[in-house]
Amino acid sequence: MTRWTLIPLAATLIGLSACGGATAANPTPSPPQVLLNPSQLPGGPWETASTGTARWPDLEQHLVPCGRRVIAPADAEVHYRVFRSDDTKVVELAVSGLDPTQAFKRFYAECGAVGDVDSEPGPHHVATHDGKTEIATFTDTHLIVISGTAPAETLNKIAATARTQAS
Repeated sequence: MTRWTLIPLAATLIGLSACGGATAANPTPSPPQVLLNPSQLPGGPWETASTGTARWPDLEQHLVPCGRRVIAPADAEVHYRVFRSDDTKVVELAVSGLDPTQAFKRFYAECGAVGDVDSEPGPHHVATHDGKTEIATFTDTHLIVISGTAPAETLNKIAATARTQAS
C-alpha cells in the first residue's frame, strides 16, 4: 500500500471509531448481572441446572411463587436460575418491569391465601405451603424470589445475597 491509500483508510477507521460507540478502550457496558452464580450460594458445591428468561405469563407453573400468577403483571420479565447440589434444589427468580414494592405486598397476600407467610427483617417474606419454602425480597427495580428444598436459613442467606446483587 502506498502512503496515499493509507491516509483515506486511516481517516475511515477514525471516523468509524468515533461513530461506532464501543471500542476496545470504551466497551459498551453490559446489563447488570441480576442472577447469582453457584459460587455465591452457601454450602454446596452448587451447579447451575438451568437458566432462562420469560415473560411472567409464560413462566413454567412450577416456578410461579405460591402458584399465584397475580403476583406480577403480564408484561413483567423474569430471569431465573435453578441450582442443584446433591438432592437439594434452589430456584432464583428476578422479576423486572413491575412495581417491586407492590409485587412484594402481593406476594404476602397471595402466598398467605395458600399457606403461611411470615415477614422478617431484610425485608423478607417467608412463605411455606405444600412442603415448599419461598422467600421474597425486593430492590428498587426487582422482585426477587428464592425457593427450594434447602433449609429456610440457607434460603434466607441466598435471598439476602440476591437482593444485594440485584441492587
